[in-house]
Amino acid sequence: MSVAPWHPSQPHAALAADVRRWLGTPATFALYGRLALDQVAWREVAAAVDASGRFAANFTDRGIRSGLWGPLLLFGDEADRAAMATRLKDLHGEVRGRGQGHFAGERYSALNPDVWKWVGTTSMLVFHTGYVTTYPGLSEAERDVVYATVLHLSDFDLPSERARLPRTRSEAEAYYDEVAATRLDDNEFLQWANRSFDALPVPTLLGPRWLHLLLTPAWRLLTPALTRPAKICAERAAHPRMRELLGVRWTRRREREFRLYAALVRGARRVLPQWLLLDPLAHNRLRYEQLRAAYRKTQLTSFAPPQ
Repeated sequence: MSVAPWHPSQPHAALAADVRRWLGTPATFALYGRLALDQVAWREVAAAVDASGRFAANFTDRGIRSGLWGPLLLFGDEADRAAMATRLKDLHGEVRGRGQGHFAGERYSALNPDVWKWVGTTSMLVFHTGYVTTYPGLSEAERDVVYATVLHLSDFDLPSERARLPRTRSEAEAYYDEVAATRLDDNEFLQWANRSFDALPVPTLLGPRWLHLLLTPAWRLLTPALTRPAKICAERAAHPRMRELLGVRWTRRREREFRLYAALVRGARRVLPQWLLLDPLAHNRLRYEQLRAAYRKTQLTSFAPPQ
């Protein structure tokens, strides 16, 4: 079944529904996931991620795991969503200590309210920024709807006012600008992660080792071309401070290239069936809601005797 994406002539409820489908589309996370590099431009976050060693072990596997958290948090039932949010906080509670190597002496804690707010806000903005960049004709009110929809589905605040995610788009933009000006700076892990996106290792989460080795030559040959759209889309959407830190020089040629990719994404979302575009868990959830609505449509509004 294909569901047409939102169109500017439609009301905001349709826009919110389309944003929700955007959140459930793995390709959109892949295209704009590189925006999350802004997280490790905050030195304390970089020290924590560097110390974990999971990015260095296999950068691709770490990205896939991050991508799979999204559907569990966004499209599970209420009990599962609450359990996953609690688990997310519990696991991050173990991330504390002192940095190593380039970050020697840097204290870090994932539950530092300031750090939690930054990571949570930027994780949410990957989806918001990706959407408004792909659909550049949105009005201010429509951009507010996009942000509110993503925020509504991102329920993982800590019990601290300092950790509370910005409640409006204008608050989020002002907060990001402040952090960009006062906190974000170059560091060794940021540059290493940026380079790693262009030379991703073969994922090893599934399949035997012999298969990984067999795939490696073709993977290395194809990866630069396959990751090019994600590089261009993320650079187009990046905050000016991040472009500066990553040495991005935006040109007319890159702008034309981005417009091609954005047009292809919009076209694919318009014509391809939802089962092909959506994560299986997201598709299952949205299909369930469609069926539930169809069943409810036949029901009486009252069991009282007719007047």
